[in-house]
Amino acid sequence: MSERVSVIGGGAWGTAFSIYLAKMGRDVCLWIYEKELCEIISTRRENTYYLPGFFIPHSIEVTNELSFAVEYSDDILISVPSYAFRSVFSAITEDLDGKKILILTKGLEPETCKRMSEVATELLGKKKTQIAVLSGPSFAKEVAQGFFTSVVVASHDRGSAEYFQNLTHSDIFRVYISDDLIGVELGGALKNVMAIGAGMIQGLELGTNTLCAYLTRALAEMKRFGRAMGAREMTFMGLSGVGDLILTSFGPLSRNRWFGIQIAKGGKPKEIIESEKRVIEGYHTLSAVYKLSRSLNVEMPIVTELYRIVYEGKDVLSSIRDITQRKKREEEG
Repeated sequence: MSERVSVIGGGAWGTAFSIYLAKMGRDVCLWIYEKELCEIISTRRENTYYLPGFFIPHSIEVTNELSFAVEYSDDILISVPSYAFRSVFSAITEDLDGKKILILTKGLEPETCKRMSEVATELLGKKKTQIAVLSGPSFAKEVAQGFFTSVVVASHDRGSAEYFQNLTHSDIFRVYISDDLIGVELGGALKNVMAIGAGMIQGLELGTNTLCAYLTRALAEMKRFGRAMGAREMTFMGLSGVGDLILTSFGPLSRNRWFGIQIAKGGKPKEIIESEKRVIEGYHTLSAVYKLSRSLNVEMPIVTELYRIVYEGKDVLSSIRDITQRKKREEEG
């Protein structure tokens, strides 16, 4: 196992994970998209854009040159927004033969509705590159602080999952493995969508009863969607499903929850997104999940109402009224 690791993406999560790996004793190369941010980190040793207040160890080499970061190590961790994943991955595909890829991005590609591992596999073609994904309840700031965190690494190839488990596991960062790649990726993507609704409920101060009812039915939709996509239902009861859903729906550091709160307070979704430097993954993934649910004929009333609010301008209270007045039925998972 290499002592060198390359992290592609200098947002909050990529930066926090780089700090964690450096504290483990790894030499890290962190690729930063913004040239000016790369210069700031090089001089101040702080990511003032996305993770202010944390010292970035000198064992982390920062670069704006993507080719340099890929050449630095055979272990490549990718942490770029879902909407930028294809363009970044396309730029490095030719240099990935024989390397090992761990995807940290949680989301679906808005245009194609594909999972990140599907995009990577498509672009890699016949190249011999191992792919795994990491997901689970993990706020970047708390990982950078060294708080205990537990996640899951998934791959169709058990050896790849075990490799990255060994690379990233420690006493404060417990890593489980899974072979349900579809379920783990969908859990990480769907929880971002559902957290938007949780934020709306909290922004409107509708109470804990309402929030817990919402989250229970949100989880049911996640499982229903997962089954249609070929995932195992039990995966959504684990770290990448209900674990991450709880974190993102209740945690004050959640960007998707914050987005929902701003909408509940009268903010216009597109204006909020355009004015915010941080990536709100749920905004982009919502469109993909909505399109997939319709094409697969999967009943997802929560996703449908969220789509109508976020993309069609429907009033939040009208959506709540419509969803609470749905026809009576038996409870199902």
